[in-house]
Amino acid sequence: MQGLKRLVMVSLLGCLGWSGGNALAQLAPAPPTYVGAERTIQSIRQAWARPGARPEPNADGWNALFNTLLGELRNYSQAGDEADRLTALGSVYEIEKALEGVAWSPAATLRLELREWLRPRVRLAWAARRLTETVESLPAARDAAAKANRTRWVDFVQHDLAAALHDYDAARTVQQRRASLKRLQEALASLHQHAQGTQAQPQGWQPAIELEAAMNDLFNRPNLDIAADVATVAPVFEATLVQTGPVTRKGYTSMVTAGPMTGFGLLPVDGGISFYNSQSMVSVTPIHDFQQQIAQDPQGQKAAQLYYFGATTYDWSNLTVTATITPDGLNLYPSSTHNIDAAITSAPTEGAGLKRGIAALIGMGQGKITDKVKEGALPKFQQQIPEEAQEEALERISVEQAQRNADLRAKYLPGNDTAAVRDVLIKQLTLASRPEAIFVSGRLEWRGLPEHFGADAPQPPRLASTIDPGVTADLHLGSLLTTAAGGLWQKDQIRSVENLVVETKAVPPGTPPKEAVQVRKNVSFADYLKAVDAARKANDPRVQALRILRPKSPPEFSTDARGFLVALVRDFQLDVPAPGGEGGGLLGVPAKVLRIKSPLVEVALSYELDPSTPGALRLKSKIQEFNAGTRSEVIAINDDENEGKPLTRFQSAIVASALGTKIRTQQINLDLDTLKLPGFKIQSVSPLDPTGWARINLVRVVTKPPTPQPARDVKPEPVKGPATNPSPNPEPGTEPISNQPATAPAGTPVAAAPSR
Repeated sequence: MQGLKRLVMVSLLGCLGWSGGNALAQLAPAPPTYVGAERTIQSIRQAWARPGARPEPNADGWNALFNTLLGELRNYSQAGDEADRLTALGSVYEIEKALEGVAWSPAATLRLELREWLRPRVRLAWAARRLTETVESLPAARDAAAKANRTRWVDFVQHDLAAALHDYDAARTVQQRRASLKRLQEALASLHQHAQGTQAQPQGWQPAIELEAAMNDLFNRPNLDIAADVATVAPVFEATLVQTGPVTRKGYTSMVTAGPMTGFGLLPVDGGISFYNSQSMVSVTPIHDFQQQIAQDPQGQKAAQLYYFGATTYDWSNLTVTATITPDGLNLYPSSTHNIDAAITSAPTEGAGLKRGIAALIGMGQGKITDKVKEGALPKFQQQIPEEAQEEALERISVEQAQRNADLRAKYLPGNDTAAVRDVLIKQLTLASRPEAIFVSGRLEWRGLPEHFGADAPQPPRLASTIDPGVTADLHLGSLLTTAAGGLWQKDQIRSVENLVVETKAVPPGTPPKEAVQVRKNVSFADYLKAVDAARKANDPRVQALRILRPKSPPEFSTDARGFLVALVRDFQLDVPAPGGEGGGLLGVPAKVLRIKSPLVEVALSYELDPSTPGALRLKSKIQEFNAGTRSEVIAINDDENEGKPLTRFQSAIVASALGTKIRTQQINLDLDTLKLPGFKIQSVSPLDPTGWARINLVRVVTKPPTPQPARDVKPEPVKGPATNPSPNPEPGTEPISNQPATAPAGTPVAAAPSR
């Protein structure tokens, strides 16, 4: 009889998936590190096997190559020592080189995947070997401390680092991958400390620096890559350069009239974002001392005795300011083109009538002399005005640049290839621009967080090689969410939360998600019991009351081989209404609430974009797996949460299975249109790639101003036509702007860079 009971229990536990032997199989599977190459091979073979596909005459040879390649990749992942790893690495490298000259598109894609997988691993292998060889080639040391230090370095590379690398590559589950990655991050932190400079070696030890850089290149990559097309950034970068108004320089006052913007564009630059703005203008400058200038000129002295001359210069110009934003700050440079003319006036001087008469007799009347004066003065104006304009622009721009950089460095660009926005840091910041788009990438960190996780997989080539209209944001979700959760866990708003009570309501279909759920924080157990009673009296499966206790440590996130987002929650505690109420029901244990406790819970979540509703986007998420682990327990609680009774292993298995089934039936929907993204809306969200990368595309929202309505009972005045007799001599500073390109004269007001 006892044997029969035991057999029934084992069978039930097996059906519930609670047995220790099956626990590993239930955990989220980790993708192989070479998933990109594996996926490319699968797509090639699927294309060959598709009905109606053209037979590939070289399929047998390619399949043999694919099998060899996959075998060597598996050998690398399962290698027991460094020699086996290097052998497999060398074989993969030979195959990658063999694909180099193949002009077949799928082969080129496979080679690209292999190169992304190989490059950081080859770099790390060489860095590790160089460090070991450097230590071994040092002269014999007599000091015991020096000997011990050398031994620690060799042991670190050959044992600690090698073991962590092996565990990472050989990981079968997400939990194993995360544990090995954490060990690698700890090793990297230790390596960073030892690689720093000391008083004896201010620059640090080069082999350790190279090894640290190689590890970062493999396990701590940039985890966000953003591109924005020119149409999206134009409203941000376009700026007015010139303002209408008087400008005084070196004793001369110019009246500057700003013209229209004449150009904007992005420039091809690596290491920064570069763009230009152009604007036309007209500058009118009276030359108040022109008579003195003529009198001081040897050729003009005689003319100055006959006439009093006045001059006004006109400069139709076009100013271009090129701005380049780098991780170190903003650089501005002005350039301009000019179209310069001058109006020269003359009036007879007193007491020189006889001389003017004689001059007129020989053909040098007032008009002729005035023309000659202009002929001599205009070249000087055409030389001096551009020089003065450039000097003025450089002076103004240097002030503007200094002010902007002081603000940028104080708020956003602290240096060391880092951008900062409050507590969020972007390390390894790289900027680039092309005529069609700008590009920003880096690794997100949180200020004050002791641990930082970058991407441990390269961006898939299909994402890296394309951009979408608007803003294209490629994100490594696992590392980004882990960092964000760790940072938020430090916030007082989160630290003050002891628990959350989630109450679901019975609402009609189509009700917005936020109206179907109520969340309250720091609810006492007695008040939670009231919510449980209310949910039970509703007698509706849609009405639930759950109480989640805040874990001590933040959750960690990753991606499994199926493309599910996986959350690992430590110190998990969840209160749920007991089935059957106080009578005990199926469990036979009187309880009002069951508390599920687990040292580590794994939740796998999938999502898809639902564009079925016109004009709206909804992200539909579903919990695919809920695994409380083999060390979880369930506690039956009545009125006092401190006096609970643990259930048996069999009873706990029933509860865990029922909870998992219930959770897997729940959908979590998010209306993306309700997200407050100033000036933007989400256009699309890609499926989550097994490498952990996903793409979000945003487009700019253009808000149209409301159409003005005419006032009622008000008769509008008749529209007046253009003036029939425009003034033939417009006032200085109001002349029409020439269509010819030109630039800023001396005294041109310049807004050196757009407001950001």
